[in-house]
Amino acid sequence: MNLLYGVFCRFGHFSQETIKCIMHQMATCEGDERAIWLDDSCGLGQIVNTASDDWQKDPLSFRDDERNLAFVGYGRLDNREELCAALGLDVTQRVNITDSLIIRHAYYKWGGRCAERLFGDWLFVAWHPAENRLFLARDHFGIVALYYYVDKNVFVFATSRQALLALKFIPTELDELYLAQVLTCWPAYHGERTVHLPIRRLPPAHHLDVTSDRIVIQQYWFLEKTPELHLSRREDYITTFRELFDAAVKVRLQPLDYLEGTQGQIASCLSGGLDSSAVTATAAKLLAGEGRRVAAYTSVPMFDTTSFTKDRFGDELPLAEVTAFFSGNIDITTIDAAECTPVQGIKKMLQICNEPIHAAANIFWMLALRKAVQANSSKILLIGACGNAGVSWAGDIFSQSVAFQLRQLGWNKWTKEILKRNMPPSLLAIWRRRRIDMDLLCRTSAINPAFARRLNIFERRFNDPAERFPRTSLDLRSFIQPGRSMFGALQAELGGAFGLQVRDPTADVRLLEFTFSVPDYIFIDPKTGMDRWLIREAMSGRLHDDVRLNRTRGRQAGDLVPRLRASAGEVEAALNELARGLAAEYVDVPYMRQVWQMIQAQDTPEAFDKSVTILTRGIMAGLFVNGFYK
Repeated sequence: MNLLYGVFCRFGHFSQETIKCIMHQMATCEGDERAIWLDDSCGLGQIVNTASDDWQKDPLSFRDDERNLAFVGYGRLDNREELCAALGLDVTQRVNITDSLIIRHAYYKWGGRCAERLFGDWLFVAWHPAENRLFLARDHFGIVALYYYVDKNVFVFATSRQALLALKFIPTELDELYLAQVLTCWPAYHGERTVHLPIRRLPPAHHLDVTSDRIVIQQYWFLEKTPELHLSRREDYITTFRELFDAAVKVRLQPLDYLEGTQGQIASCLSGGLDSSAVTATAAKLLAGEGRRVAAYTSVPMFDTTSFTKDRFGDELPLAEVTAFFSGNIDITTIDAAECTPVQGIKKMLQICNEPIHAAANIFWMLALRKAVQANSSKILLIGACGNAGVSWAGDIFSQSVAFQLRQLGWNKWTKEILKRNMPPSLLAIWRRRRIDMDLLCRTSAINPAFARRLNIFERRFNDPAERFPRTSLDLRSFIQPGRSMFGALQAELGGAFGLQVRDPTADVRLLEFTFSVPDYIFIDPKTGMDRWLIREAMSGRLHDDVRLNRTRGRQAGDLVPRLRASAGEVEAALNELARGLAAEYVDVPYMRQVWQMIQAQDTPEAFDKSVTILTRGIMAGLFVNGFYK
């Protein structure tokens, strides 16, 4: 765990008490090393875990008198050797060259442009006293978090939002639009906004320049602008993909201290899906030569899921066991999350991330899994969460020949899709308005209809250019664009709560750039119609065909309905709490009670869907609101 924080007094008197207040609010472990550097108008702070980080080799000294700047940062770099060569650092002295030291030297040499060359999970802040200027930068797409608040007098930042919320001069103001977007599953709230209106999040691939009279935020990496790569044979894409995928996993297996061995076993989230299976199996392959094993953790249901999952599977374990057996050096620990009910998970997650999130229904097993990893003394947890738009992109059917499109879709569906893709956005918005009843639309979420009308939420969504019907494969993959994503911040906070470094090979910069450079038609096999063709072929011989070629998707938290029934008292208490507080102005508690009655009575896919989209998401949003206004 490594935490950064600081204060820049833009105008007026600098108070040391502010930065000390932030430091005391940062959640830390016993034995953590703390340091604060101060001058007349700026203070920087850092907290490192003395048991696992490089604090002895790279002590917490911030001021560089020769360059007249102060610097604080940390990170895990994917391209250490490349950077050391460019910076003239002796890579053979690996033990003495920490990633944070490399980041610092990169900034010394290239200034703010260094961000484009640093691949991995990192953050840094540089203070230039002669210019009265603070510069902050965040990685391309890594698992880190940085929050800030700015007004005409002060700029404060921290890797913990809770630390900023403790500062009395920051206004307590709810971003109602953000809350409505969470409730209605409108992902426009991602990016720099948070549900606390005055507090911003530094998005991936951005840096921030702050002086006394200006603040400039800029994006330095645009994944969607990656040029297309044309190779002579389809098989050539497989070779390059496999090399990059193996490199992305290998670099994330590095121990925390760069010494021989590792601190605890490498842990991995393993579902029955293609992404986590590919990550886990590749890690196992790379570690097998050292006689090491991967500790895989698989969420499993406590109750039968067949009534709720429709054409999906609700138990990930059978396919996870196939992957483990085929690899030979994967040990599976099953996580049934019996000790964490859905409502308990929601409450715990609100303490960790301080805002409601889209995936409220999955929180109970996400927390239980990380708690189990922590209990087994692993420090590194591999995940494969960014695959859907990247390494395992399914492909856009309209990249194929018209004959293929017609075979797959049929004339009627093909005609409708073509019309929607080519219809002017203004006409499409009119068509959508006439087709959808706004009152019925409110019934698809827990949002209070009066709140929805006050914000005109659905009309605003129809008019959002980002919500237009997708016309290209880039439109379909837009959710992974780094300027919009809050994924890294969420994973950093969730991992930090359990002392884990969460690492995602599917978020590797070079791997993402390659997959975005692959022409879209490559991702579908025109002969068989198989989607996600590239990763399926790349994993040939590494994953069993039962997993590699499986086209049935899993349903996370597939036994959510019976779990809610088993903890009915907690659900009732939560609904009562919402009804008594200001949450009732934002979520429709009477409708949520109707949904709850249906969930208790019906073993149907509809009961499951509404438990996800209405009940649990509404409970999380409502509990947050009540806590916000205490």
